[in-house]
Amino acid sequence: MQLHRSIPCFAAISIAALACTACIDSESANANPLSGPDNSSIDRLNDKSTYYYLIDTVQHQVRLHSTAQCKMITRAKYEWDTSADINSLLYNYTFSGDTLYLKHYDESVLVRTSGTPGSLDGTWKVVRYYNGLGYEVPGESSGLTANRLITISGDKFDETSEIASTFDWTNTMGFNMSLDAIINTQDGMSNGPGEASSNHFVESGNTDNVVYMATMLHEFTIINRTTTSLEFARKGRTFLMEIVNPRLGSTGKSVTYRISTNGLTCSSTYESFYINEYACDWNVPEPLAFSNSDGFIYNAEKINRYDFDRCFQSLFK
Repeated sequence: MQLHRSIPCFAAISIAALACTACIDSESANANPLSGPDNSSIDRLNDKSTYYYLIDTVQHQVRLHSTAQCKMITRAKYEWDTSADINSLLYNYTFSGDTLYLKHYDESVLVRTSGTPGSLDGTWKVVRYYNGLGYEVPGESSGLTANRLITISGDKFDETSEIASTFDWTNTMGFNMSLDAIINTQDGMSNGPGEASSNHFVESGNTDNVVYMATMLHEFTIINRTTTSLEFARKGRTFLMEIVNPRLGSTGKSVTYRISTNGLTCSSTYESFYINEYACDWNVPEPLAFSNSDGFIYNAEKINRYDFDRCFQSLFK
């Protein structure tokens, strides 16, 4: 089984990035480390049994807390530590009247209350959003998310949203990386899409790369395009790229990406989620490349990267 440890940023909706990630190549594993008798009853993308949010009105912060954490005892042994609390910063905030301003790193959110002016308690609705790329998206949608609501009661804080129906999945970093990989592989210069699947939730910015490559660089001819798919022709072949069943929950996210050509299809499924007690109970037989100052694993990324890369290469043989 191949299991990799790294320290990338992870966010579900706009939840604070966590410090340590376990990356699982699920297809090349001898046994699925996340399968088992309890797995069918757990929705890892919306599991709030371990992680929760509290408001610190003294420091004007919203902080992420946990009932326990997954601790690395050795490179092949993990333990569910019920004495550990993540206690991580989610937002700094300012509040006045009916306006609540939240800031997390480069992301800023301006919301207004449907409750009583002057009181934090109530349901708050996003009215203006500045995403991590630094540009403003007015209204309820942040591009990826829509209907973003924040509920506050005492020191309790909860945030919900849904994927915006207008979000253009063909203009994400992951889609662009996959498109580049197809073009480069046809030209004999690529080994596959690599990390593309983990970047389908990352907006690529204001530039429409599909239009730019098709019209300015004349790399291919667009046959049909929707917000979730692109069909194009290049060098005598037709390709269909599709995003299938994207999900964005309170504690995770997942997406499946497919590429089809000449009657063959390859699929890549990516899932990122907070570690709970069940996911902590892994049996990992070999040493791991791991680095983290406090020895805790906060979230996991599950992806069939290597099998997808092999399938991708077979499309061009």
